[in-house]
Amino acid sequence: MSKPASGMRIVTAADGGARADADVTPQAWHDLILRRCGLIFRHVRMPDVMGLVHGQMRARGMSNEAAYFQLLAKQPGSSVEWETLIERLTNHETSFFRHPPTFDALRTHILPELRAAKPQSGRLSLWSAGCSTGQEAYSIAMCAVDEAGALRDFAVWGGDISHQAIKTARQGRYGPRAIAAVPEPYRQRFLRAVATPSGTEYEIIDELRSRVRFMTTNLVEPDGFRPSHDVIFCHNVLIYFSPAAVSRAVSWLASCVAQGGYLLLGPGEAPHDRPPGLEPVILNGVRAFQRRARSIEGRS
Repeated sequence: MSKPASGMRIVTAADGGARADADVTPQAWHDLILRRCGLIFRHVRMPDVMGLVHGQMRARGMSNEAAYFQLLAKQPGSSVEWETLIERLTNHETSFFRHPPTFDALRTHILPELRAAKPQSGRLSLWSAGCSTGQEAYSIAMCAVDEAGALRDFAVWGGDISHQAIKTARQGRYGPRAIAAVPEPYRQRFLRAVATPSGTEYEIIDELRSRVRFMTTNLVEPDGFRPSHDVIFCHNVLIYFSPAAVSRAVSWLASCVAQGGYLLLGPGEAPHDRPPGLEPVILNGVRAFQRRARSIEGRS
């Protein structure tokens, strides 16, 4: 480690904050980001991360890195400043029907089972945790309509830490490349072409979009928020978290699964964590866990 300049001290991972006359180590930034939002960055990415942090500082009109560190250290992960920085630090890579085996299992096994166990007046609730720009949430809604054969009573929720991603998701409009994975029957049924100055885009039809609600959610700092859902998707989210943050997030997600409901994790997502209170379910190519309920015990 380089010697600090005269009159300066170095802020390390053990420090809870920083003085304005301090140098802040990349490790200190790494640990602060980890505590607030659970994101973990490998050493090869830290120079890029620091470039994004400095860009946010400049956008805010600040030039003192330690002062900015101190500002963030005093604020919760749900603050506007953290939300703005997170926009810079995260990417929103996603797609429709990203992991086909999971959606096959949803259509052919999970939804029929849940509908059979629910009373006719019961409403199914499905959640895309880490929904990014909405493609997964809309994919889930398409499957729910397809399985029911009509727009029966269900609701899909999408949550993400990024305000900008949620804004895009609510618009429900995507380019030709984005809809490439949508099966043709679903394209015909659930998308409509819209002419724009930059070319043709595709918009989720109002009847389907009205069944999907989006909100900002921090899986590491849920702030007492504890919804209850029949199905929870968590794909391509936890792979960016530290092991400790993964365990916290998985435990919280498991606590949000309703009786008889399912938690569906993506391939490679939390490989060593078994969600507390849930039982593994064997579904082809899918990491599925269920909170057993008496009404459906004994089913496979």
